[in-house]
Amino acid sequence: EEPNYMGDSTIYDGIVLSHENNVVDWDKVAQDSLVQFVYWKATDGASVQDSKYKKSLKAARKAGLKVGSAHYFRMTSKPEDQFKNFKKTVKVDDQDLIPAVYAECEFKRSSKEEFSAALKSFLDKVEEYCGVRPIICCSVGVYHKRLKKDFADYMFWMSNPTIPSTAKYTLWQTDSYVGHIDGIDGGVDISTFNDSCGIENLIINK
Repeated sequence: EEPNYMGDSTIYDGIVLSHENNVVDWDKVAQDSLVQFVYWKATDGASVQDSKYKKSLKAARKAGLKVGSAHYFRMTSKPEDQFKNFKKTVKVDDQDLIPAVYAECEFKRSSKEEFSAALKSFLDKVEEYCGVRPIICCSVGVYHKRLKKDFADYMFWMSNPTIPSTAKYTLWQTDSYVGHIDGIDGGVDISTFNDSCGIENLIINK
């Protein structure tokens, strides 16, 4: 029987960070044997770059952590403009992990068909640039309503209070900021692999 991890902040495989997090000691973070990977928010829409992204990615990698970059996809700007922002900010040689794309922001502004077409356009551009297919981050609800059919060939990173038993997922992220990691002040977004998946699903083979 698969365990229910709701409320257990001691079970995790990796973390997601942004400028909202205050990392005070990357070496302490790297000493946590449960932290197999770190994703940092790189870009948001067509014009936003995370203020701590470049410095943090470099420091995390220097400490020996596997790192990757995340983009927050928006329906308020064109896919090609968002890709320009991503490409300008994210350097492929600095990545250990496949890119992550958060695909649930403001999706109600568009039809399912419009959303799918715009997201697919962006994902294709990122895949061509990085040489690997991104993982899609979304809630279980968005997966079923918007993404399940048209993006069946992608890996998914699900956000849900409990394990997503009704959806195909590679990673599961519990409620926001429930994790506590030595070396980071305050709460942290933590994620856990599906039992059939592992860090090898995220690593870029160079």
